[in-house]
Amino acid sequence: MAKITLLIMLAAAQDPAIRAREVAAKLPFAYRAYLEVRREAAAIGDPALRAAVEAQVLAPWLPQQAWAYGHPAEARKLLGDPRLELPPPKRGDFLAAPGGGCENGHHGYPGGLSVHTLATLRHARALADDYRHVYAVDVHADQLTTAVIWQGALMAATLPFRADGSCGPEAEIAGAPAHHVLGLAAGILRHLPDDLLYVIAAAPSPDPSRICSWLSAASVIAEGRTMTCPQRQTVEAFIHHFADSDGPLTTLSWSRYVARAPKGWARYDALLQDGNDLLLFSRSP
Repeated sequence: MAKITLLIMLAAAQDPAIRAREVAAKLPFAYRAYLEVRREAAAIGDPALRAAVEAQVLAPWLPQQAWAYGHPAEARKLLGDPRLELPPPKRGDFLAAPGGGCENGHHGYPGGLSVHTLATLRHARALADDYRHVYAVDVHADQLTTAVIWQGALMAATLPFRADGSCGPEAEIAGAPAHHVLGLAAGILRHLPDDLLYVIAAAPSPDPSRICSWLSAASVIAEGRTMTCPQRQTVEAFIHHFADSDGPLTTLSWSRYVARAPKGWARYDALLQDGNDLLLFSRSP
């Protein structure tokens, strides 16, 4: 019995998903960000939105009832994408997830998704305050919080860690990172309102034609049909887009860190010493 228990423990230690979660929990700045994101989700005033966001954080994957899981060939044909591959169902961990590719993305470490989400949410809140102060615009706070937390959550499914500590590159769907379209599909399946789906979709670009292509692809994956795209450009959509600008600086910082850091899991262990100074790497070539 003791031998079996030891073998189980050794297998768990080698599981990259478990290992990534352990790393994220040990990184103070990442774990604090995760807890703060959870608190922000719990503070959403609208009960339906709050329940949906909390479910998305706890289960950050495409729901199994998605039409494309049962009709992969038809989904590839409707999307014009013969290489479409969906992530395995019911696999993903918001706490452990990176916020971008481990080699050439941003926040490419366990817990990076939480850090990026928190930074984006704080950017969004600051922009919302600016719009209120300067233009007297009343911003839908619950909608903005929901959009920010929701938009990146599916990176937990599309950027799994491998045994060697690597992750990515992430596939694309309809010209966007896969997590973006799959997150919209999850939003459709979890019955988010159309105007909120538009705000979520605006993160990479506020261009209505691009937003419509992403929403249409998400509708195919979720329900096997294209959707009529709402043409409602809102202040919340623009705020979400501009708030999601954490990438350029953090991509530069992370790429410089990767160039000097160890490889594999040792790279993330080194973050325990270097993590709080990570942005300083952007200041020198």
